[in-house]
Amino acid sequence: MADMSNEIWPEYHPTAIAVLKGLIVVIEIGCLWGQYVLVVASGDFIQVYPEFAPARWPYAIAGIFGVLCFEAALVPLWRLLTLVKRRDVFSGKAVTWTNAIIVCALAEAAIVVFVLLYGSIAQFPYHDPSSGQYVDLAMGSAALGMACLGALLLIAAFILLLIVMRSLLVTAIAQRSELAEVI
Repeated sequence: MADMSNEIWPEYHPTAIAVLKGLIVVIEIGCLWGQYVLVVASGDFIQVYPEFAPARWPYAIAGIFGVLCFEAALVPLWRLLTLVKRRDVFSGKAVTWTNAIIVCALAEAAIVVFVLLYGSIAQFPYHDPSSGQYVDLAMGSAALGMACLGALLLIAAFILLLIVMRSLLVTAIAQRSELAEVI
């Protein structure tokens, strides 16, 4: 009897999986470095523009959590690659990991909404030492608002794509189970 595993999984590529896992490690290291740089850069920004000091930590924390959501999504992605390597995608475990990626994307969207709202609502009085005047400063800008709206559109498209892919996976699992019963 011929080996059926090659007929069922002809597109299985262990080298591609290994390369993808290596890229996940590199991306994770880059994300950790980026979180550190974000805090340092926000401090440098405040030294140049002290009037924005009240916004430093809300934006820095939102940035750190935004990167953290992305990092958290790398864990289920790693697990999905492991399931592909083990040829265990149709056991139902893949649906759980796909759901985890969707949750990470939803958390990312919540952080972007926070930044959008904070930037459009928050205002702080600033005393300009050179002129002696008090100025009400908004903590956001039109560019920040547009960037947040663009990010929300991209995140929404990503989540919708994952929902469609998840439904395809669930259908494939059900059909595979039916086929196994017939055989």
